[in-house]
Amino acid sequence: MNRELALSGAALAVAVLALATLALSGAVADPAEPDAESKIEGHASLLEVTIAADDVSGETVSLEIDSYLEHRGQPVENVTVVHRATDTDTDLVEDETSREVGTLEDGGETVATATVDVPREGSYALETFVYADGTRTESATHRVYGVDALTPAYADSSLEFHRFGGEDGLLTDVPAIEYSVVDTDDEAGEATVEVTGYLTNAGDDPADDLELELKARQADSNVVADADTVSVPAVDPGKTATPSTELEVADEYAYYLDAVLWHDGTIVATDRAVADLGPDGNETDATFETADFEEDDGFETTAADAGDAENGNAADEAASADAEEDRGTDGTPGFGIVSTAFAALAAITALAATRTIDR
Repeated sequence: MNRELALSGAALAVAVLALATLALSGAVADPAEPDAESKIEGHASLLEVTIAADDVSGETVSLEIDSYLEHRGQPVENVTVVHRATDTDTDLVEDETSREVGTLEDGGETVATATVDVPREGSYALETFVYADGTRTESATHRVYGVDALTPAYADSSLEFHRFGGEDGLLTDVPAIEYSVVDTDDEAGEATVEVTGYLTNAGDDPADDLELELKARQADSNVVADADTVSVPAVDPGKTATPSTELEVADEYAYYLDAVLWHDGTIVATDRAVADLGPDGNETDATFETADFEEDDGFETTAADAGDAENGNAADEAASADAEEDRGTDGTPGFGIVSTAFAALAAITALAATRTIDR
């Protein structure tokens, strides 16, 4: 009986060792390991995309897009970068362009520059695709906001109406247009007011060839009582000019003092103040308000789908963890089978030893 049990144990041991050899060979060997003599496959990576406003007209904006490509491995032929601008409100494609890069080789970075034209109204999803031999290999999406806040080239001037007190100073409500009564004619019921505008050059170059139009508009009837246009002398960077003129208006009324800054026949800035010539000075409901170009949040570009990428990485990590758990606690494939086989062998050996002692 002991002889039969010993033979059975020996046979099982041989089977377990053979099974362990197969399992270990599958766990240690890497069938996907590349041949040392083979070359690394070529790849073109999209490292970065930058977007800037180029030409700005009254209706459209040209967006200049720089795509930074990194090359690795063998030469990559027939590389093309495609850009597509889609209106986020209507989902309509406003413009699409492609830039042929050619062959990428010798490693390093390559910059591919292209432009797309979009209307100044709206926000856009700007998609960038990289193709190699007609196959899409990389992509990125950016959001473009505040296109309408860009100043058209024809209205671009560094001279602007001065803002007293900055954004939050004590003089924030002080208008850049002021007036003083220089003469009155009680019999005719008229008054002469001197109107002055404060214009500051916020740029880096002198501002010249500008004119300032000043109007006195009756607040109740919206009728222009008087108007005049004066030339603005050249203003150096950081300096302020104070052009002024005299206007004749009817006494005892409230007026809006409208100021319009012109450059080569184009309005580049506007502002407004209030002149109350009523007998008590406060008989009208006229209040200070501006008629300047509306200021939006400004031109802005952001990378899109960043949250989606993070969620995708988390899902990949969770899937990897589940796979590790399925393979065993040590994370090495095949060793779960080996452990089970050796446990069975140990149990049989212990049983054989027990029976030998009993006999």
